Amino acid sequence: MKVARYYSRHDIRLEEMPVPRIGPGELLVQVKACGLCGSDLMEWYVQEKAPAVLGHEPAGVVAQVGERVENFQIGDRVFVHHHVPCFTCHHCLRGHYTLCKTFKATHIDPGGFAEYIRVPALNVERDVLKLPSDLSFDEATLIEPVATCIRGIERAGIQTGDTVVVIGTGVTGLIHIQLARIRGAGMIMATDFSPFRLKMARRLGADEAIAASEDVLAWLKKLNKGKGADAVIVTAGSIEAMEQGLALAGKGATVLLFAPSPPGATLPVSPYHLLFSEITITGTYSCSPLETRQALSLIQAGRINVKDLITHRFDLAGVGKAFDLAAQAGESLKIVITP
Repeated sequence: MKVARYYSRHDIRLEEMPVPRIGPGELLVQVKACGLCGSDLMEWYVQEKAPAVLGHEPAGVVAQVGERVENFQIGDRVFVHHHVPCFTCHHCLRGHYTLCKTFKATHIDPGGFAEYIRVPALNVERDVLKLPSDLSFDEATLIEPVATCIRGIERAGIQTGDTVVVIGTGVTGLIHIQLARIRGAGMIMATDFSPFRLKMARRLGADEAIAASEDVLAWLKKLNKGKGADAVIVTAGSIEAMEQGLALAGKGATVLLFAPSPPGATLPVSPYHLLFSEITITGTYSCSPLETRQALSLIQAGRINVKDLITHRFDLAGVGKAFDLAAQAGESLKIVITP
């Protein structure tokens, strides 16, 4: 089979390797579509895995079924989650499923940018979902991103009528805007450097979309009766964006850091300000089987518009071009690889 193997950010090669052999409890899935994630572009994050076949947002068709698999058969259309928790460890019992050792140890083989993937038995058991016939494979690649945002929006603690600011209107920012509306936010303000993405933010539910080059705090106070936001969701991984998030937070607010900074970066904060303004800073990583099921339901019901988030498609030979396009952050959002 063909795979797109990542050696470095500017060295992604179309190669051949054997189709994975499955064992008891496992599935072989023919990949029909796999999303390109922003984390795939973070060299400090993926370089230690290289050479590797990336891609962790796959959807496809069951091609082979291992012994003792009862709930799936050849031809089933499925979403596959690449990580699953044990549900019994200390972290799982406290609801922190993505901190579970099993979660971080489970993987699809070799990765979603391939013609076929082997799905381990634990993943088959816990987070492979059958897709409805009216949901395209392209749209199904958004199940995992939407699920991660559901986990984030829960942590942000948005209450009915709250003022919410979303910093960064890439794919996850646009999903958070839609989820904040579902949660009952009173006003949603978005900020970004890209006019194209600001336009999409307005289209998908933001009441105001302000260029990041503007005085965003002044705009917020003008629109929000002199107050800061009740919740700030920072989907950009820069320290500057995180500092802006803290500056936009009003008293009693929660600031969600949704994208990671490089490991050595530090964020300066004022404990005095945090304490006397009762501001909470929190973060989330990935998602669990709970959120993937919620995501599928919201997408299927049309509550989350994922179709308009997909702007480009490439085959395996074009994965390098897809990376280049995504890195430009121009008029592109979700890029889908279709083997």
